[in-house]
Amino acid sequence: MGDNISMHVQAVRATAVLSILLWTKVAATNLGLGGAKNEAGGRAPEDTYQKKSEEVSEEAKVAQDRAQRMVNNDLENIPYTMVMAWGSLFCIYFGDDDAVRDQQALAHIVLYSLFVVARFGHSITYAKAWAYPRTLAWLIGFMCTFAIGVNGAVASFKIP
Repeated sequence: MGDNISMHVQAVRATAVLSILLWTKVAATNLGLGGAKNEAGGRAPEDTYQKKSEEVSEEAKVAQDRAQRMVNNDLENIPYTMVMAWGSLFCIYFGDDDAVRDQQALAHIVLYSLFVVARFGHSITYAKAWAYPRTLAWLIGFMCTFAIGVNGAVASFKIP
């Protein structure tokens, strides 16, 4: 095997690594929600280790609401983009024009990387209650999702 790894193979590897990083972020956000629910008495009634309603502060209720919103936003954006990224990659991988395939693979790596960074940024800014940076991070991720889809759709026309 030579040292020159084709760009579309690099895109497969990058997509796999980025997907794992993204899923790790989702898991951390979900664990954060579990902890916030525990502190706010928001878990299932049989979870007797959680705080009792009379022990819960208003701050804990606000933290639970914020954590829930973060998880909801992840659920509204990440699964769809992950599916779109892998579908786009499939179309890129099977293209028959090497030069075009390399360009599309590079675009895919950049766009999916930017999406992952934006989602990490979104979670951090959401946790810090920074409205404008959070909105910017969300918007960047949202635009990347569309660009990933368009890149894959264009690539699909190069499949023999």
